Amino acid sequence: MKKKLIFVLLIFVAISFSGCSAIIDLTDSDETTTTTTESISTTETEIDIDDLREDIYSDVYSRIYNELYLNIKSNVVDDIEAEEIDQIYNQVKVDILEKVNNGEIDLQEISVLESIIDVGQNQAQAVVGVSSLDSDDEVLGVGSGVIYKRLDNTYYVVTNYHVVEEASTIQIQMEDDTIFTASLRGYEDTVDLAVLYFESTEDLTVAAFADSSLTRKGEFVLAVGNPSGYDYYNTMTMGIVSGKDRYFDIDDDGIRDMFVNYIQHDAAINAGNSGGALFNLDGDIIGINVLKLVDFDIEGMGFAIPSSLVELIVTDIEEYGVSLRKPVLGITFTDISANKSSLINDGYDIPSDVNKGFFIQDILPDSTTDGYVEIGDIVIQIGDVEITNTKNFVEEFSQYLVGDVIDIVILRKVDNVWTEITFNDIELKGRP
Repeated sequence: MKKKLIFVLLIFVAISFSGCSAIIDLTDSDETTTTTTESISTTETEIDIDDLREDIYSDVYSRIYNELYLNIKSNVVDDIEAEEIDQIYNQVKVDILEKVNNGEIDLQEISVLESIIDVGQNQAQAVVGVSSLDSDDEVLGVGSGVIYKRLDNTYYVVTNYHVVEEASTIQIQMEDDTIFTASLRGYEDTVDLAVLYFESTEDLTVAAFADSSLTRKGEFVLAVGNPSGYDYYNTMTMGIVSGKDRYFDIDDDGIRDMFVNYIQHDAAINAGNSGGALFNLDGDIIGINVLKLVDFDIEGMGFAIPSSLVELIVTDIEEYGVSLRKPVLGITFTDISANKSSLINDGYDIPSDVNKGFFIQDILPDSTTDGYVEIGDIVIQIGDVEITNTKNFVEEFSQYLVGDVIDIVILRKVDNVWTEITFNDIELKGRP
């Protein structure tokens, strides 16, 4: 019996230092887990590596002491002497230190895996179910939402507008099947966001927004939502940031929209994930999942609205009931810097000395620019943004809000002569 138990213990120790075992949770203590995470996070600062290793060693040491050594010693059987348990324990200590010093325990791996588990057990619980019901209380569809704020007993949830667009009644569903009736505070259909709120005295998990501008390509991300409904409630998948500042022609008007600089990622998302969170490894929201490209030839292309934009929009909606963030110019245009030759080949008159600007092909009625610009004009400046190319314009124009007053400078052919014209004091509008 003695040999068998010692053999089992040694196997346990061996497993503990192979593969991902360095993050095996040997204790239920939140305090111990927090200590590990904090000590790992200092790897990005100028800390002495020996001190860091000692922190890791001390943490694993304490886990073994509490869960392996004390537990066995307090329940020791007759044919095993406590002194022999001490010998195993001391050997474990030596093995831990040796493997840390030899680099056999990957500190970065420990940090990543510990963080994933922490997010799954904690911040991911802020992601809830959102059900849309019709006037007969029939379910129209389900999606996801994220609790991002608590004010007294009022909880605020952000989701995609298309999840609740046709709802007569909105319900928030928790993992234990508790249901709260929610109200719609407001929405921004251009960006596809809505803010809901409901009342509860329960202590529910609230997630925080990160600064998505700091997100890096290649960074690990975790998508949490309800793919294919509540049978898979609070599913978490993992991926990386595949790209930033992706733009799409959401309204099918022939041009890429400038409203949202999506984060592209490859974490698995499906119908039902809409409105769910994209977390970083700190457990902060870096995006709200909204799109997935679906095609036989496409795999792993999901998109999220960046959290920095989400936070601005939901703050507006909370206060005003609408978003003041995204003005719409209301023009369909072609970027001359990239398409001058094709425009000329299509028969459009473009000045030979003009190599940048937006060539206007259509104007949306009742929009910001309606009544000012005309089809065939070339926009060369909007506000203080000089038009060089689409990407540059999209980035710089994001500073403006609905209601801001700007000037627009164009080139127009007047009496067969290209003339520069400035329209002053134009108020930026949202989508008509």
